Amino acid sequence: MAKLVNEFSWSVSRAQLFSECQRAYYYTYYGSWGGWEAEASERQRLLYILKNIKTLPMWAGSIVHATIGEALQRYARSGQAITAGELQARARTQLRSGWVEAVNREWLARPKKTNLHELYYGNGQSLPPADTDGLKERIYECLAAFAESAVLRELLTVPYLNWKPVDTLDTFAIDGLKVWCAIDFAYTDPAGVLHLIDWKTGAENRESLTTQLACYALYAAETWFASLDRLRLQGVFLREKARVSDYPVGAEMLVDAKDRILTSAAAMRQALDDAQANVASEARFPYCENERICRRCNYRQACPYVAGAGP
Repeated sequence: MAKLVNEFSWSVSRAQLFSECQRAYYYTYYGSWGGWEAEASERQRLLYILKNIKTLPMWAGSIVHATIGEALQRYARSGQAITAGELQARARTQLRSGWVEAVNREWLARPKKTNLHELYYGNGQSLPPADTDGLKERIYECLAAFAESAVLRELLTVPYLNWKPVDTLDTFAIDGLKVWCAIDFAYTDPAGVLHLIDWKTGAENRESLTTQLACYALYAAETWFASLDRLRLQGVFLREKARVSDYPVGAEMLVDAKDRILTSAAAMRQALDDAQANVASEARFPYCENERICRRCNYRQACPYVAGAGP
């Protein structure tokens, strides 16, 4: 089996981490690389474990997205009805199995197993009932809103042939730069308009969502040859009863998005020892020195700044 190569690429999440804390960015995309290998150093292995930690809100979001994606795929295959009760039951199974993985520290042998920030940096065994009850309530609320939404009712009237792949990670290129993208859902309505949808389990941040949806539009134009006048970009905010927020799409939006992506990628490459080979060294990526960010960072155990050594 060929050894994986750490290639440079760009994504919305990668850019957000780089702007938030460059040291955490280094740990995620360089320091942890190869941490899954049997011959990995102790440091690589630790960073790889820390990279895969999820906070409770992140875990909730991943469960909601996975449950919705699986339900849509089941409907496409068998026509199985999508109900709040069914979605919540499947999410409950994921919650239980994930909690067992986290408490039993199964991630020590298999770092992709569920590892929760609040447990890892807590007592490892329990959380306040208010936190666990709130997590379950958040997930159930989002799934009920999805099941009862006008968006779901509309997309279920669309023939399956008009659906695009559900929540599938893919790439496209901008001036030779590999850009990662995973559209939550997309379909073409009877009028020929392509809807690009992003399910949201948190609050609306128009700046970050504009960039994300612009990436969706660029991907759709590159991969599906979609025309701008036939695109509709939508954020669906599940905790707000599946409120739909439309984002206007036009040439100016896409040009601006391209510029921001290329500028962001250039800043990332500038920090590298060798941009061509995508080689980086830790010292070139400064700490953010922001207590609020450091407190919720996955790398608290590994970062010298958080541990008290300072820059």
